[in-house]
Amino acid sequence: MTTTHYRQSWRMLSPAARLLVCNGLFFNLAFYMTLPYLAFHLGGTLGLTGWASGLVMGMRVFSQQGLFLLGGALGDRLGYRPAIVLGCLVRSLGFALLGWAGDLPLLLLAAFLTGFAGALFTPCAQAYLASECLDGRQRQQAFALHNLASQLGLLLGPLAGMLLTDIDFMVTGLVSGGIFLLLTALQWRLLPPSPRHVRERPPSWGEQWRDLIGNGPFLRFTLMAAAYQLLFHQLYLAVPAYINSQQQATGLLGGVFTLTAIIGVLLQLPASQLVQRRLGVARGMGLGLGLMGASYLALPWLQPWPVAASLMQAACLSLGSILCFPLFAAHLPHYAGDRALGGYYGFYASLGGCVALLGNVLIGALLGEAAATPPAAIWYGLALCGLVAGWALYRQLRREERANATGAPLANPRRSL
Repeated sequence: MTTTHYRQSWRMLSPAARLLVCNGLFFNLAFYMTLPYLAFHLGGTLGLTGWASGLVMGMRVFSQQGLFLLGGALGDRLGYRPAIVLGCLVRSLGFALLGWAGDLPLLLLAAFLTGFAGALFTPCAQAYLASECLDGRQRQQAFALHNLASQLGLLLGPLAGMLLTDIDFMVTGLVSGGIFLLLTALQWRLLPPSPRHVRERPPSWGEQWRDLIGNGPFLRFTLMAAAYQLLFHQLYLAVPAYINSQQQATGLLGGVFTLTAIIGVLLQLPASQLVQRRLGVARGMGLGLGLMGASYLALPWLQPWPVAASLMQAACLSLGSILCFPLFAAHLPHYAGDRALGGYYGFYASLGGCVALLGNVLIGALLGEAAATPPAAIWYGLALCGLVAGWALYRQLRREERANATGAPLANPRRSL
């Protein structure tokens, strides 16, 4: 993709949407300059036991994944902008406290604050960005730009964190908190009070919950899209276990993460253009999930060459990710209609987090002892999961496209944005 195409996609966005896209860069920059070094800080600098370190890390994940639905629903009622501002402020306090705290109760409070902050601003920022777009095509471009910015933050964050943590982890926490404090001020100053396309008044809590649970097409879409979270999060669990089991592959994990981030930065918008011009949404989602699943076949099939296997797996996983991930967020408003968009994004994120958590528990049990070679069944199971979910998602979206083309009603239809 040429620089002109990047500029055209950027110019099509409203000022509010541009700010939300930039948020992706700075959210990930501040997040990944801290979190990759937190476990070492807890167990090394502070000398916490393994269970205490795990409790702190688990508190952050639980408070974010478990409260996404609550955060999105609050945004529907309070407004997306207040929820985003509050989330940035709370995460600023959380990261600063993570750097300063030295005892377990304060660390648990800091971990909860950082997680709850993400549950507040993530679904609300997605809902706001979707609401700023005029149609599905512009939503695809907006979320592609947001994913590109997020990948750039993922690339730069650990590098900045490494430099800061060499000084002191407290400095890392304070700088991360300072970035989120600056983001708080920017959202308060520059983000309009409501999106351009204002929704109707949200339903009551009970009505919203019944609407979510009764929306069959949305539930099927969300469940199949949740396979993405399971597949992607193995970069933090199963893939490191595989690399650690290969003596000649020492130091490879950093290269894997760098490769995935570089592919995301360089190829995200070309991949989105390919979807819009040739593949379409159904093929893009199905192919992306299928490619992510198939990427894990490189590990058993290229077992004699672990470095090549790891890099091939990372490249295919990243290529699949940039095909399908922005499409999930861009397509979700199709099911939500004109009301309670934050709750839909929150439910989507919470279910994905739960699937990733349960999958990690199962895969963690199968990994065996440290430094042991993971069983090949893990890689074949992940491949099957991605291929089946991709095919099922493709079939559902194709049915929806045919129904829209013929004017036939879908089960539980929603007005398209």
